[in-house]
Amino acid sequence: MGRHERVAALAGEDLAGQHVADLGCGVGRTVRALLAAGPERVHALDHVSDLDDDVLVDPRVRNRLADLDEGIPVSDGALDAAVSLNVVEHLASPTRHLVDCHRVLRPGGRLVLAHSDWDTALFTSSDDALTRELVDRFGAAAHGPSPSSDGFMGRKLLGLADAAAAAGAPYRLRSVDVWADPHRRFDDGSVAWKVAMAVLAAAADDPGLAARAAGWVEDLRVLADAGQFLFAVTDVAVVLERV
Repeated sequence: MGRHERVAALAGEDLAGQHVADLGCGVGRTVRALLAAGPERVHALDHVSDLDDDVLVDPRVRNRLADLDEGIPVSDGALDAAVSLNVVEHLASPTRHLVDCHRVLRPGGRLVLAHSDWDTALFTSSDDALTRELVDRFGAAAHGPSPSSDGFMGRKLLGLADAAAAAGAPYRLRSVDVWADPHRRFDDGSVAWKVAMAVLAAAADDPGLAARAAGWVEDLRVLADAGQFLFAVTDVAVVLERV
């Protein structure tokens, strides 16, 4: 079970008759997992329309363009559950996002706030010291489109819930889940490759380190071809109930 399926399961094993939302839906992997639980409606929101065709044509899916920095375009109390996966680091105000989630959830509604903690990225390589240097740089970099991007966001989710409560949007904490899914592929487009490309980007402003990073990527390819490669990152999911 991957992160999208895990997060969807935390939203509810049985969503029959419910209205739920995937905030920052991307191509729809979490939407697809939510649909398997039988909801009446899934609001799939993102700043671009990029849903896979099989998800987009499902009559239960309502795909809407939304800048989440400007708020969630859903009526007050309209949702039974919402999922926010790897979203808050890209927003100008993560706290405001939780406050807005509180607004669109009915009393007792569930928010699954989940995020990868990029500082924990694990790569098998032949140079452990270089890997540590690159991951540290990647974790510390504002690698998203906003100055608020944070490679340590996973471990900060509980603090965001407290900040939302202080802003007048209280939640009841239901659970905290942590996991790391292993990935052994390193072909172009794989999860490990995508993160490695982001690591390269974080090193780009240092020509010497960038050159070493390029060699590091080739080393990862060699190890993957030999069947010795492993990638993982810690994911954190906080399940909150609207008070």
